[in-house]
Amino acid sequence: MARAVLVTDAENYVRELLSTQLSPDMYFHNLRHTERVVNATIEIAQNSGLSKKETIIVQIAAWFHDTGYCYAYAGHEDSSIAIAATFLKQQGTDEKFIAKVSGCILATQIPQTPTNLMEEVLCDADLSHLSRADYPKRARLLRMEWAARLKKEYTDRDWFQSNISLLTRHTYFTPYGKTVLQQNKLNNIDVLLAGFPK
Repeated sequence: MARAVLVTDAENYVRELLSTQLSPDMYFHNLRHTERVVNATIEIAQNSGLSKKETIIVQIAAWFHDTGYCYAYAGHEDSSIAIAATFLKQQGTDEKFIAKVSGCILATQIPQTPTNLMEEVLCDADLSHLSRADYPKRARLLRMEWAARLKKEYTDRDWFQSNISLLTRHTYFTPYGKTVLQQNKLNNIDVLLAGFPK
């Protein structure tokens, strides 16, 4: 099967899966988040020197990286890997390719542990929302999701502190992440600090 067709088939499969199987209280980790991660993956891959085949591997991993949330919240990466592997085997994909996709997905588990550039690209893409102008809105959706799924409630002050701590501690892995995304993330820290509840 042509690799480009495989990406399209993966996209269609994941869109259907997330649209029909994902809980409606997944306010952050939903199809929109997956689409954003895929777009960020392409952006970062193009600026990181990945080959066409490597970019396809990372794109497929991006589509599948949060599919495990359909069946488990904690440790969803393992479920995501199983879903991706089953799909790719059905498409006749070789084990080496599947292992690379699986490695990319596993690397996104917090704390992120990428071991090669492909994995770094997906890790940076998965947390690229930290650098986006709409970060406060995305963070609010995550807060809602944690309240619904994990019964975690935060005061506004604690939530701000948690976000500032996350953005301050987090580091990107790729050269593109360390420059472009990092600078935008620093801007978001300034925005958060300006609105920090007294």
